[in-house]
Amino acid sequence: PFPSPIDFPRSLLAMAIKVGDAIPSAMLQDGSPGTKVDLTDLFAGKKGVLFGVPGAYTPTCTSAHVPSFVNVTADQWKEKGVEVVVCIAVNDAFVMSAWAATFGETSVKFLADPGSEATKALGLTFDAPPLLEALGNSRCKRFVMGLDDGKVVGLNISGEDGKADEDTYAAAALGFF
Repeated sequence: PFPSPIDFPRSLLAMAIKVGDAIPSAMLQDGSPGTKVDLTDLFAGKKGVLFGVPGAYTPTCTSAHVPSFVNVTADQWKEKGVEVVVCIAVNDAFVMSAWAATFGETSVKFLADPGSEATKALGLTFDAPPLLEALGNSRCKRFVMGLDDGKVVGLNISGEDGKADEDTYAAAALGFF
C-alpha cells in the first residue's frame, strides 16, 4: 500500500544531508534563468565549499555571512585545496547576480535556487512561521559544507547541534580542510 521510505527522494522526507553523503543532483541558475548548473557537476572531482543563506539582501547574510567568504582570498582557498566556493539562496538569478555585484570582485560564485530545488534536495528548507511571515516563502537554512569530489566532509547548520550563525561562516569552511 505505502511505498518504502527508500522510494522517496530526500526532499520529500526532509532529511538533511549529512557528513559522508554525496551531494544530490539539483539544478541552480547562474546569472539568468536559462543558464543552469547541476550541483553535482559543480563539485565533481574537486574540493569545494557550498554555503546557503536565507535570502539575498537580508541583513545578516549581507553584513556578515557572505562577507566572511568574500574576504577570503582565492589564494587562501587554494592553500586548503578548495577550487570552488558557491553561495545559494532561494532567490531568482537576477537578484543573485545583482547581489553578487554589490560585493565586487570575488571568487565566490552566487547561484540562484528560485524553486528551492537544491534546498529541498539537501533537506535544508527553512520554513519557520516567523520567517514565512517576514519573507513570504520557505527559504534555505543558513549552512556551510565542505565537499571533496561531491562527498560532504564537513557540515554546519545554524540552529542545529548547537551551531550558531557564526559556525556557518568562512572560518568554519576553512577548518573542514
